[in-house]
Amino acid sequence: MDQDGLEAVAIDSGGALRRALVGAGTARAGAAAIVMIHGAGATASIAAMQTGWGPHARTMGAIVAYPEGTPKDPARPAEFRRNPQTWNDGSGRGHVARAQVDDVAFLGALIDRLVTGFDADPAAIFLAGFSNGASLAFRAAAEMPGRIRGLAAVAGHCWVEPRGPVPPLLYLMGDADPLNPMAGGEVATPWGRTEIHPPPRRSFDRWARAAGCGGDAVTRDDGPVAWLEGAGCGVPVRMGIVAGQGHVWPGGPRLLPERIVGRAVRGIDATALIGDFFSSLRIAPA
Repeated sequence: MDQDGLEAVAIDSGGALRRALVGAGTARAGAAAIVMIHGAGATASIAAMQTGWGPHARTMGAIVAYPEGTPKDPARPAEFRRNPQTWNDGSGRGHVARAQVDDVAFLGALIDRLVTGFDADPAAIFLAGFSNGASLAFRAAAEMPGRIRGLAAVAGHCWVEPRGPVPPLLYLMGDADPLNPMAGGEVATPWGRTEIHPPPRRSFDRWARAAGCGGDAVTRDDGPVAWLEGAGCGVPVRMGIVAGQGHVWPGGPRLLPERIVGRAVRGIDATALIGDFFSSLRIAPA
């Protein structure tokens, strides 16, 4: 266990040994569990630092888990530029897609471990993710109907069509994100590749359709955040667009140069917003 109270766990997923950091803190039996999925090139420990979930989870009485992605060369340590860890998010991108890494199965196995090994409530499992990790969170929630109580995606896309009923969604994007332009289009990745990314509104609309929303979405402004909420949905489906925000976890540190990821806007705390959203769904032990 490290100085932040995170325990390293190893999980067999389809014959592959996968890893995660788990913080149970003072969570009681039957606590909710939040699975926070790092972005491309990052690690579980970076996700913990970047998002600050630890104190929030302790206040909520929840367990928090940070899974590790798969590096390009699993025989070498993960490193952002030369050996980045990424996720198979359904977009068909990168080494994980070519290797057909089953990250949805891994998350399912991690959830099983949280339930059996940490006494998490199987009816109170929440997914959160950033960037490529947000896209995996979308995919996992879409492909594991009934297992996820709530989903929060930051600066990523839903690349897949949901297979069944979807959980509530809180979706956060920055309107100045150079890696996810509001209109979609060609983007330059930090690894020198060029990709075509869809407009973020497409992911919101995809989730809203799966949630049974009908009619025009309701809009409202709340300071620097413009909110979009699905109308007549079976579950809440919300999108917040943060003015001036780049490809940075709102409220967290900017980890790459501004010329690559854009600005980090102060005054918006994504972790607090997501925590409140999850709390509204069910966060406290029964």
